[in-house]
Amino acid sequence: MSPLAPALPPHLVQLGFDYILAVESGDDVQAARLAPEVEQLSGLLPGIAELIVFPVTALSDDADPCADSFVLDEVGVIYLMAIRAWATHAPAAAAPGIARTIAHFVGQVLADAPKDVVRALQELRDEQVERARAAHCADGARW
Repeated sequence: MSPLAPALPPHLVQLGFDYILAVESGDDVQAARLAPEVEQLSGLLPGIAELIVFPVTALSDDADPCADSFVLDEVGVIYLMAIRAWATHAPAAAAPGIARTIAHFVGQVLADAPKDVVRALQELRDEQVERARAAHCADGARW
């Protein structure tokens, strides 16, 4: 879990990923249906970005830090800060661009091949929704 963003409830994790998937797959009808809710929650897409980017770029406790790991950590922080600023200053206009930026990151860093972006996003969505459920159930919430 990223220390930068508060834990998102499962339904918001689902909403954020569903919007990103709709934008990435070119489903304009679904993206338009989800857009008003996503745009009202200016921190949602930056929070989703943190769920994806932070585990990949943050300094690991498992390995000895080196110059490259510090650079990767800083690049991740800058990337996330830029997304958060973009969402803060133009929430409605930024949502599709942030969704495409997140999908691009997944395609370049996490997907087995660029054409596997949708599959990788679906896997990330399922994993992160389950983590959010577990975290919220541990806090006493019921989903």
